[in-house]
Amino acid sequence: MNWLDFIINTVARIPFERALFSPRDNTKTLEEYIAKQNKSSVGKSTSTAIQEPSKAPEIEPQSRTASATPSVSDKDTLLYQLNHLVAILSQLEIHLSEGCKIMGVPCDCCAKHALQARTFAMETISIAARMGKPTAIYSEISAWAPTIEAIDTPEKVESGDYDETYRKESGTASQFRKQVQSMIVELTKGEDCPGCEEMRESISSFIEERKRKGIASPEDKRVKKLSEKPATGK
Repeated sequence: MNWLDFIINTVARIPFERALFSPRDNTKTLEEYIAKQNKSSVGKSTSTAIQEPSKAPEIEPQSRTASATPSVSDKDTLLYQLNHLVAILSQLEIHLSEGCKIMGVPCDCCAKHALQARTFAMETISIAARMGKPTAIYSEISAWAPTIEAIDTPEKVESGDYDETYRKESGTASQFRKQVQSMIVELTKGEDCPGCEEMRESISSFIEERKRKGIASPEDKRVKKLSEKPATGK
């Protein structure tokens, strides 16, 4: 190897950059970068902490009364029962006066209406009791109705042995009906009641149907008159 090549190779290995320029301070640069990131993070945290979350709209609780199932008062319930009793007793009164026959043919109409009267009378006992009203008449109707059911059979009606009994019990049905009607008047004190108009129309339609069939009786006119709306005094 000649000296010229040796000198060239030696010079090529000398790090002139480190000799002429100071090395870059990467540590300082890294510290500045970390400080900048921390500052940015703190700013975001502060901004987030200041913002308050939006509140959900408050919903007032519904009133228990508003959501409750509508109910019928004891008075209206009692009037409903009494008006049905009047209608049933009226029909029973008519059928008994005719010997439990339709155009001379035995029927179960007396037994059917007696059962209905007994059912409504028994239901009415507890309703009237809650209102402090007398209940004796409903017990009497409940006890009387089965005797009518027992004597309304095709054989007994056909025999004619009970014709006088039927006429007599028609009077009993009439007495019960009048007592129940007086209770309605007392309860309403002359005012019309819920369901009264419907009951009147039912009785009127029943009597008109009997007229069309040619089986009307003198009792029909009296029953219709008694079922009419009572006049109110001024």
